[in-house]
Amino acid sequence: MTTIAASATLEKDRLPFLTKLVYGLADWGNTTTTTIVGFFFLFFLTDVALLPAAYATPVLLIGTIWDAINDPLIGVFADKVHTRWGRRRPFFLIGAIPFGLTFMMLWWVPPFTNPLALMAYYTVAYILFDTAFTFVVVPYGALTPELTSDYDERTRLTGYRMAVSMGGGLIAAFMVPIFAGMFAQPRTGYLIMAVIFGVLAMIPYFVLFFRIKERYTETKTSDLSLYKSFFYTWRNRAFRFAAGIYITAWMTVALISALFQYYITYWMNMAGQLGYILGVVQLAALICIPIIVKMSDKFGKTRTYIYGLMWWAVVMLSLSFLPSTARTLAYVVGALAGLGIAAAHVIPWSILPDVIDQDELETGHRREGTFYGFLVFLQKSGTALALALIPWVLSRTGYVPNAVQNTETLNAIRFMIGPVPAILLTISMLFAWKFPINREKFSSLRNALETKRENEN
Repeated sequence: MTTIAASATLEKDRLPFLTKLVYGLADWGNTTTTTIVGFFFLFFLTDVALLPAAYATPVLLIGTIWDAINDPLIGVFADKVHTRWGRRRPFFLIGAIPFGLTFMMLWWVPPFTNPLALMAYYTVAYILFDTAFTFVVVPYGALTPELTSDYDERTRLTGYRMAVSMGGGLIAAFMVPIFAGMFAQPRTGYLIMAVIFGVLAMIPYFVLFFRIKERYTETKTSDLSLYKSFFYTWRNRAFRFAAGIYITAWMTVALISALFQYYITYWMNMAGQLGYILGVVQLAALICIPIIVKMSDKFGKTRTYIYGLMWWAVVMLSLSFLPSTARTLAYVVGALAGLGIAAAHVIPWSILPDVIDQDELETGHRREGTFYGFLVFLQKSGTALALALIPWVLSRTGYVPNAVQNTETLNAIRFMIGPVPAILLTISMLFAWKFPINREKFSSLRNALETKRENEN
């Protein structure tokens, strides 16, 4: 009977195409805004808003640390919410408009001449944007384990999400330089870009609210305090490895994203082709997503992740040795990075739901928001340090905005975009190698969890 029930449950967990599509499309706002902020915000601060590089460090550090702090707060709170619309969907309805408006604030240049005033404005704007971003993104991520309990279906669902992520990133990366170059004052183009993408970022959350239904709306929730929630979450061994995988992967993504415009502009001297190169990178990653999903079906999630990151590490190392005259090769190397970028986007998000199922088996509670909140907290704490390091290094090496850079600055840019990401990716692969939940262990876990639920009912 248990086997029959388990088979029926797995069949039930196969999601309709429309559900996958709607869920995937909802990542549009997340990915376009983070792509734009990741690739262009630091450059915007130093070269458009003309904020000295040393003053940009506190903006990124304070803003990102606050964003890391509010992730577990929103995550724990989201697990305690009970409404007739579910635990997650109200966040989309309430948070969509603030999310779009605060994104627009980031790209307005206020009429301040004092760098301290400029720094204060962008710090506050960054804090407000990250708060609104977290308010919708953490509950959105928590929907993955609530929509399906199937090991491979979760990878496929994440594949839909990441396909939209890459497609949205492709559009955003390509369009921002175009908007910036359309006007005599680049700040005008950036602001118009922010209004368009800010409005478009709101819409998918309203669609998600009306079209997606949660499975665990009446499940048990935890009454643990924030401190105890963190303690019991960190005590989960599988979560610690998942966190290591995710942190190192996204530190790499954040580091490369923030440095890429400097690398293309000042080392490769291809500022006018930035949008096209970013488009090639994003398109290659988009094409590689179904390859990663198929590889995961065959080899499992963590082995696929290791294969993809080994390839990506080699590609990043090659960037640091690429001659500044090899402009065609810049496109080739960018395209080759696609497989690793796809793996870093799909796999970490698809293994966390398995950890959450293990936690339910051990504790009897569904704590999706808590796990996603704390995971993003750890990830953003790491990326905050990585991102704050970039403007500090640039200022220490004599970086000058909109000018020919000295040899020390150019070497620093090349080192930070090559060897440093390769080291982070190697650490991430080690975490994946030791991750304790594979397909076989997950099957046993799911059977035990279904038996436990039947006994409780």
